[in-house]
Amino acid sequence: MKLIYRGIKYEHAPVTVEVTTAGVCGKYRGAEWKCHYSQYTPVTDNAVELKYRGASYYSGNRKKVEELKKRKKLNFIFGNSEKISFRNQVSKDRLSTTHQQNLLRDVKRRLEVAKQKGDENLIRILQDEVNQLCS
Repeated sequence: MKLIYRGIKYEHAPVTVEVTTAGVCGKYRGAEWKCHYSQYTPVTDNAVELKYRGASYYSGNRKKVEELKKRKKLNFIFGNSEKISFRNQVSKDRLSTTHQQNLLRDVKRRLEVAKQKGDENLIRILQDEVNQLCS
C-alpha cells in the first residue's frame, strides 16, 4: 500500500503476527472475551538502552544487553578519568621542563666531546642548537 506523509511517499508493508486463542478470559456485561497470544515474539539482535519517564531499561538480546551494561559502566568510569588523581602523576609543565633540561644536558655533553676533538664545524652547529634550546 502506497502512502504519503508530509509530502514523502513510502510503501507500507503491514506485519502479520500469528495469534493463538487461549479461550475465554472473562466476561463484560454478559459478553465473553477471549485472550489472544502471539506465537512468536520478535527480539532484535541488538541491545538498546531506553528511557520511560526517566527510568532506564534495556531491550534486546540478553548477551548483548549485558555487554552494553558493561560498556556503559566502563565508559562512566573512564569518562571521569580526568578527575582521578594518581599519587605519582607528573604534571605536563614539569614534564616539559625536564625534557628541555635533558636535551640541553645532552647537547652540552656532545659540545664538550666536539671541543676535545677540535671539530670547529660541529662546535658551531651544537652552539646554535644550545642557543635554540635556551631561548
